[in-house]
Amino acid sequence: MKNYTKYLSSFIALVVVAVISVFGPEIFYFFEAQGEHELIETFFIISVLFVLSFVVFYIADSTKLPSFVIAIFFGLAGHGLLQPIVEKQEVLGVLVGFGATLILFSGGLETPFANFKKLFWKIFSLSFPGLLATALLLSLSVAVLGTWFHVSISLLVAVLLGAVLASTDPAAIIPILKRLRFKNRDTKDLIISESAVTDVTGTLLTVAFLGLMISGVVLGSVTDWYGAIFSAESGIILAKQLAFGIIFGVVGYGFLEILKKFKQSHEQEFEADSAFFLFIPIIIFTLALSFGGSGYLAAFIAGLLFSLTEKLHETERFFNHLIDGFFKPTIFILLGSLVNPQELLSYAGVGIAAAIVFMGIIRPFTVFLTLGGFSFFGKNRFSWRELVFISFIRETGAIPAVLLVTVVSFGLPGMDGLVPIGMWVILLTLIVEPILTPWAATTLKVAEPISDTKKVQLGEAPLVVLVTRGRSFIDRLPYVVTWASNHSIKRVFVMLCLEQKYTPELSAEIEAEAKKT
Repeated sequence: MKNYTKYLSSFIALVVVAVISVFGPEIFYFFEAQGEHELIETFFIISVLFVLSFVVFYIADSTKLPSFVIAIFFGLAGHGLLQPIVEKQEVLGVLVGFGATLILFSGGLETPFANFKKLFWKIFSLSFPGLLATALLLSLSVAVLGTWFHVSISLLVAVLLGAVLASTDPAAIIPILKRLRFKNRDTKDLIISESAVTDVTGTLLTVAFLGLMISGVVLGSVTDWYGAIFSAESGIILAKQLAFGIIFGVVGYGFLEILKKFKQSHEQEFEADSAFFLFIPIIIFTLALSFGGSGYLAAFIAGLLFSLTEKLHETERFFNHLIDGFFKPTIFILLGSLVNPQELLSYAGVGIAAAIVFMGIIRPFTVFLTLGGFSFFGKNRFSWRELVFISFIRETGAIPAVLLVTVVSFGLPGMDGLVPIGMWVILLTLIVEPILTPWAATTLKVAEPISDTKKVQLGEAPLVVLVTRGRSFIDRLPYVVTWASNHSIKRVFVMLCLEQKYTPELSAEIEAEAKKT
């Protein structure tokens, strides 16, 4: 009964937003009667995005439904309230580009660099040739499905949908994988690393196609468009994107190390640290872009190379709240506002069929094509069960949504069907696969759900528990031991929470340091 009430309350909130949205034109007509009405409209819409992000979070938390899916529905319901900002392509592009930069920077921070290096060739295989194969097959599938369902889909839409939807999303995957204990840690690390890297490679591929389309290139088939990626002109563009993206990513890493060393001389963390922390991905994005490089790649590389410390704990917390609490839901709310329900229904057949083909055929094919060889040779081989499980992980999310909105912001002609088909694929991958992932893991015997009911037996005698996310506790441990001795407490426990930085070797190394201390 309690769950029923939560779902009913969520539905009522959705209806309330839809009803208010109906009066959107009247609200903006009132603003137009005032001076500086464009400024008033912009502030009003931003306030709407903030409150909708708040509502989306608490509905997702209470119902356990994917927050991205809820955000899309609220975007659909709030179409009338958000229409002015959707129509302002420059404002939309800036807002989405800013959010994408911080999201990719966050993706780099969440990817353990040590594990990334160990699995580099597997990640490369799945994230470069694997992503290209995924994009090509999806583009071909959309073109064929459009014919089968007698729906007009332009060649440009088919090509862009393949590139936009080819990447997986770490924000959708990581929370699910955190609840599973894997027999082979490499399986989890590969999935997380791939999802972060494909965000970048999918963005590069989309940007390359957009560059060709804006320059007026006309080609006659899907394969011709993908073949154009290997032309000398596209090669130069991609080389610049990669080179300057990597260069300024390393520059950003240098700035982050300067911040870390600066904080080592300060015992206390201050609010201004967050300002400099946010400055770094934004400035390297700007510099990379000005040199013809990929600003998104620069942001990701900087985050990947850097390791956060407890000296920046509050900064990290603020940054994560900004990304998860505002930018990610905002992207999906805007995506929902770009299409009306009638369009969504018109392209339902193609969108649903494309999602099924995407999850059931294309993903398994590309996984076995690119990773199958690693099952027969080399270190850390994958079993066929692990490959099947990796094939099952196909969630799209924030960056595909960003790219859909970005393409719309360019105002290219002939883009009918791009957003509704893309939305169907995003919705189904986010609804179907997260629910079934624990079942797939246990059925294939690659992982088991982590139970929260297991209790740590510490005994009844007084004790002190020192919680740490790395090595910083070494400096604090003598003070804790002295305090415990002064209060006749003889036991001190260190609770180590390495989270995404965990490796058995690092855990054992820190444990040895603790015992030695």
